[in-house]
Formats: sequence, structure tokens, C-alpha cells
Amino acid sequence: MEEKRRPRILVTEPIDPAGIAGFEEYADVTLGFDADRERLLKLVADHDALVVRTKYQIDREFIDHGPRLKVIAMNGIGLNHIDVDYAKEKGIAVLNVPDASNDSVAELTIGLMLGLARRITPAFASVRNGEWIKGPFVGTELKDKTLGIIALGKIGSRVAHIAQAIGMKVIAFDPFVTPEAAARMNVTLVSLDGLIEQADVISIHAPLTKDTYHLLGAEQLAKMKKGSFIVNAGRGGIVDEDAVYEALTSGHLGGFACDVMETEPPGKNRLFDLPNVLVTPHIGGSTQEAQRRIGLRLAAQIKEIIA
Repeated sequence: MEEKRRPRILVTEPIDPAGIAGFEEYADVTLGFDADRERLLKLVADHDALVVRTKYQIDREFIDHGPRLKVIAMNGIGLNHIDVDYAKEKGIAVLNVPDASNDSVAELTIGLMLGLARRITPAFASVRNGEWIKGPFVGTELKDKTLGIIALGKIGSRVAHIAQAIGMKVIAFDPFVTPEAAARMNVTLVSLDGLIEQADVISIHAPLTKDTYHLLGAEQLAKMKKGSFIVNAGRGGIVDEDAVYEALTSGHLGGFACDVMETEPPGKNRLFDLPNVLVTPHIGGSTQEAQRRIGLRLAAQIKEIIA
């Protein structure tokens, strides 16, 4: 009798070793970390599962090159770069791990807020240049400030909890959360306009949809308090980056921090030249703990489909 073929998994970008070890328990694993798109298109032809992050567009062309594919798994949360509808049309399951990095993203969000408020990045740049001056780096406390959270889901609610420990008042806009549920978190629900007008800091945790694209544009930024901050650890494209630049350079907006951008990688961007901007390269879920959880959960989920 012919020996049964072991399933094959193609991993396009680094994943925690615990995940690789989990895959290897039931499948042969191909690591395509150094392969370009053309090479990956050839490799995927003989694989049953594809594990990706955000480097490549998993579009119709990519999917059509994988006739054996039964599953496409995202090593993280966002699926914007995957043609989910086409994959499902072809009978391919699409997986992600939406909860494994909640704490990691929430903690980075608070870190970005503190970085803006206390001007940590420009202060350190000054020290590296051999200076030891305090005057340009007078910051502001977050205690007693109002944090406005857009989308009070699992990450947004965790941000609210940490912010309250700092001493912030928290309001939120989320049409899918009831006032009673928000009240249990000690959060007051408001309209989007109400949040924009009241918040000293706006933190974004919404998905990118046609309704949230450029949710914060020039009109909305003009309604914000002078000197207020925006932090976006949700999805790029929810904030109009051109409008942010204008609001920052005019002095109306006090600072902007983000872990996501409308185009990734963004290349050279004029926002990066401003001293009151803090950008990280989409590392919200990039903690040892979160990556281990993601790897183990993906290994278990994929096994159910292909093993």
C-alpha cells in the first residue's frame, strides 16, 4: 500500500519556533523567509497550507498558484492583504488569531501615548547628540486627561483599563457596544463628534472598512482640541495622513503616533520629519508572549483542517 503523503505547510515569514515545532508534528514545513514573490508562487503549488504575515498580497494570482491549498493562515490579526472572498470561493479556509495579541497591542498603544506626552523620542535623540537640555522637552501628564477610544472591543477595552489606572477619564465611540456594557468598564459612550470634541487623546482600534476609511479627516481634526493627540494602533487608512500633517504643522494637533500606516512599508514620508510624530513599524503584536500564543494556536487550527 502506498504510504500516505504528509501534508506540507509553506511559511512565508518568520513565526515563533513553537509554531514551527507544532507544524512539524504533523506536516513537512517549508520556510520561504528569503524567497521573493515569484519564488513563493512556485513553492506554493505543492503545499496544503500557507502561513503568512503582511509582506505579500495574497491575491487571486497567489491563490491560483496553490491548487492543493486547503488553508491560508494569518500569523496575526488583519486580513486586509488576503483576498478572503476568492479563497473561500476556491474552498480554502482563511484563519487568523484575533485574540492572541490583545495585551501586546494595548500595551504598545499606551507606550505610544506616553511617548508623545513626554516627548521621549526627541529627548533621547538630543541626548544621543551629546546634549543635556530640558527646555524643549517639557511634556504633559496623561492623568486627568480624557481618552477617547474609537472601537471598544477587546483591545480598546484593555487600553481603557490601563488608561484608567493612569488616572485618565475614558469615553468611547462604538455603535456595537451598549451603554450598559460600557458602564461596566467605567467608560461613557458618546457620538463620534462628541468624542472628537472632548478627547485630549484619541486612540483608534477599529477595523478598516469602507465606513472607517479616513474616518478622521481634515473636517474631524479641525474639531479636536488644540494640542490634542491621535494614536492609531488599529489600521492604516482610518486616519487621513495628509490632514494629520497639515494639522500638526499648523500647530492645531499636538502629536500623532501610529503603529500602522495607509501604505506599508511607507517609504519616505513627510510625517517622519516632524518632532511630534512617533511611528513604529506595525509591531503591535510583536512580543515574545503573543508570538508564541499565535504560533501554537495556528498549529492547532491548521492541524484540524489538513492532518
